[in-house]
Amino acid sequence: MKAVKVRKEEAEKIRKWLEKNGYKDKDRRIRVEDGYVIIPVIETFNIPGSYDIIQDKNPVFKEKKDFRSIVENVAGYYPKYADFKIFGKVGVVKLPEEITQFSKRIADELMRTYRLKAVWLDRGRHGMLRKPEMELLAGQGSETEVKEHGYIYRFDVTKVMFSQGNKFEKMRIAGLVEDGEIVADMFAGIGYFTIPVAKHSRAKKIYAFEINPDSYTFLLENIKINKVNGIVPILGDSMHIVPEGFADRVIMGHINAEPFIPVAIRALRDEGWIHYHESTPEKILSRPVERIKKHAEKQGAEVKEINLRKVKNYSPRVLHVVVDARIKINRTEV
Repeated sequence: MKAVKVRKEEAEKIRKWLEKNGYKDKDRRIRVEDGYVIIPVIETFNIPGSYDIIQDKNPVFKEKKDFRSIVENVAGYYPKYADFKIFGKVGVVKLPEEITQFSKRIADELMRTYRLKAVWLDRGRHGMLRKPEMELLAGQGSETEVKEHGYIYRFDVTKVMFSQGNKFEKMRIAGLVEDGEIVADMFAGIGYFTIPVAKHSRAKKIYAFEINPDSYTFLLENIKINKVNGIVPILGDSMHIVPEGFADRVIMGHINAEPFIPVAIRALRDEGWIHYHESTPEKILSRPVERIKKHAEKQGAEVKEINLRKVKNYSPRVLHVVVDARIKINRTEV
């Protein structure tokens, strides 16, 4: 587990900077060791410079009443599929039908334990827009901010979804973008991939397509908040508005986007990369790769390189995966 080792006189300044940018690990305590202050940081923290980044071999974890114990104390047991996430100062809880009669008591306890401004019950997502269905259980307010890797996402939990499990993937894609590339983010949302690419790469231009007006509004706001340049936000359906032959790299961050693969392929210039996300059962793990190959063949394109990697667990025996495919386009000159 990573930590930053600093002199005592520098500790407070560095602690504030780490917290401001979302780099401090909130689950571990700051401690003093051999005259130095050890500040725990998240695993993806890797900023070069004067920081002495060490492996924290003696971590001290904060004592806190976790979600499982809260549910057990209120409902009498912990049911399968219960879940809880904190987005800034707003909590979102998932509870199976069998214990929803305890939902308000659970929410009140979560409010006190984690010092939240509101707790919402997540009743699922609907349609291609993945619009949340939420019920307020305690407190007030639904707009919040999440900090990751030095940038900020502002959003409303009742209007748009936010996935915390994609932190590494966002930075991985940003690291793959080469200088001067033109990038197309077909499902930009509030800027999940667009903001990291703009902040951590030297892309020439990033075209951010988004169909959901609520997400698009927060995309515009997050571009301003993060003071990033080179982004062209476009409101509309990617199926109909993404141009052909303009991009070096296409990001397909929606897990139900198989019908959009032909659009992504046609968007590439002579040769480029597609990053295609999908949720797939473990027993048919090759399905996303085969879909890319099938659509490339139909488009008369050639798959030069293709790899599949796990992003996270999606549900029992179902994985969220991403396919990185380098595709060569064979266009017939007229």
